[in-house]
Amino acid sequence: MTGNLQAIGFMFSWVLGWGIGGSLIDAGLINAGVYPLEGGQLGTAATFILWSLLWGGAGIWLYRRWTQPVTPDR
Repeated sequence: MTGNLQAIGFMFSWVLGWGIGGSLIDAGLINAGVYPLEGGQLGTAATFILWSLLWGGAGIWLYRRWTQPVTPDR
């Protein structure tokens, strides 16, 4: 059961980080004038796609790192 709770906690944290991180990046780019909020939403879509790829890659890397078998030290 502990493994399942850890997996659920990892996924919850990952999704929360993805949503908050993407929103903060998007808001920062809009505030900096990189793209307007009113027009087309192409900038927001690009931010969403790039952030999803980056955060997804980080999640896969962390999952593989944390779930690899422990090898005893010699």
